[in-house]
Amino acid sequence: MKTLQLIKSKSQDFFNKEDNTKGSFIAFFRIGTSVFILIHLLSIILDFSKLYGKQGIIPHDIREFLLSDQMISFTQIVTFFEGYGISETIITNSFLGIFIFFLLALMFGLCTRFSAVVTLLLYKAIYTGTYIYGIDGFIVTSLFYLVIFPSGYFHSIDNLIFKNRSRKNLNVTLFKRLLQINVCIVYFFAGISKAMGETWWNGEAIWKSIHLWSANSIFNVDYSFLAENSYILVIMGWSVLVLETLYPIFIWIPKTRKIWLYSTLAMHVGIGLFLDLYFFASFMMFWNITVFYITKPMPELNLSKYFTGFKRRKVLSQVPLEA
Repeated sequence: MKTLQLIKSKSQDFFNKEDNTKGSFIAFFRIGTSVFILIHLLSIILDFSKLYGKQGIIPHDIREFLLSDQMISFTQIVTFFEGYGISETIITNSFLGIFIFFLLALMFGLCTRFSAVVTLLLYKAIYTGTYIYGIDGFIVTSLFYLVIFPSGYFHSIDNLIFKNRSRKNLNVTLFKRLLQINVCIVYFFAGISKAMGETWWNGEAIWKSIHLWSANSIFNVDYSFLAENSYILVIMGWSVLVLETLYPIFIWIPKTRKIWLYSTLAMHVGIGLFLDLYFFASFMMFWNITVFYITKPMPELNLSKYFTGFKRRKVLSQVPLEA
């Protein structure tokens, strides 16, 4: 009986303990996700029609072959409006303009939940039927969390509009734990799935990864020395297995948290630099920083003092100088 009470007490403390960041991690998560999506969109915006248009590199009927009937894709939107005589160019430019507008609204926290919902739907419309090495899944998950989280309650324009909105009974720790548990599940099952094969134990997976056609384009490193020193590949493979599989354990222990966090960040830096998976690596680093690195609150967004100062200067400028 005492054991059950102890477990209950620990669980309540785990999920209800006051968040040291005062909700700042939610604002960081909202802003970071929006910035990341915007940068990713701008990086492909000149080739957007070639990637996702009806006359793109990959025919849209192939991309939508496995598309569920419940999902609406960008090409379906184009087809619908073309039926009213609107050209694909106008539709594409309008779509991108609306997408960027709601991304900025989400970033600055304007009608935050509605902006998150629209951004999520538009993002899914763009990337439905495509595959971007799993990064699209993490972004969709992030946007979904921003829909259900109180994303507009911290460091947002909504806070300036709804000044009387109370945050006293808002348990932000629960939302933080949800993100933390999600990250732990991702790494644990990633490690377990790797451990079930042989290639990560003997270093073959590392060797194949660094020799992919799309990898090693920055430094152009000659990896031939690893053929004679295969133990390095084995050590690297084992390190990844240990980091990912034991992540849910050592990331919670205060004495080992920083070691595991920095090691995980270093692993993703290596993935980004040597495998050219920049967006994937940086977004996983962003998730880690959000849930396990941010421990202090950010200064609140307070624009009222700037407006007050502006009005005061304006009044003073209108006062005539005495002779």
